[in-house]
Amino acid sequence: MITGLLPLLCQANDAALSSEQPAIPEPMLFDLVRPLASPKGELEVNNLAEHSLRNGDINWAPELEYAFADGYAVEIELPFENSSLSTYKLALQGTLDSPASDRMIHGWQVITKRKAHENVYSADALYLHGYRMAPRWSTFNMLGIRRTEFGGDGRNVILSNNSLFYNYSSQLVLGVEVNNELDHHMKWRYRVMPQFHYNFDKNRTLQFGVGPSRLSDEMRTEWIASWRLIYAF
Repeated sequence: MITGLLPLLCQANDAALSSEQPAIPEPMLFDLVRPLASPKGELEVNNLAEHSLRNGDINWAPELEYAFADGYAVEIELPFENSSLSTYKLALQGTLDSPASDRMIHGWQVITKRKAHENVYSADALYLHGYRMAPRWSTFNMLGIRRTEFGGDGRNVILSNNSLFYNYSSQLVLGVEVNNELDHHMKWRYRVMPQFHYNFDKNRTLQFGVGPSRLSDEMRTEWIASWRLIYAF
């Protein structure tokens, strides 16, 4: 039943997948570098924008993603804070072998960053795991570590991103995404983002959500509205 129903729900009409088989939706905030197991030659452009409802600041980031080999992809991202370029970001992702299954897929992702106006580098390393529990229900999870700076005052931070999705129809996906960070002082930071994905067609998807965040250094809760517009070639 899962195999028969999936094409009706997402495969034929979704540009925002974390894996193409099984067809699992992609998290909005901590997105992937193309879906796991993507074939060589796939290309995607997208933009994530985050609006602080407390002070009006806007963080936004255009991205270019390309699958340079079957199951492997690279991403270039340019995050901005309001109108100022803040970071250069490069990500690499791969798909791991898994037992024959139409329910589970896994892989890895490595992200490197350099501040735009400082010679400061950081990096993330993550394990990725997607699982389709039922024809309409799926989950995608990431677990890894971040080095906030190489040299100087760099620290290690434990990262996790957990998402639960419900495919309401071939065009509409409902979900909730939770980002967690645990630093060397055992301080827990989080962000919760209920979201929906609207698939205009197999090339274009809009993701949108509003939720609370305590990821900033101020450790105070603020509400953030986020959206990502995706075009896959």
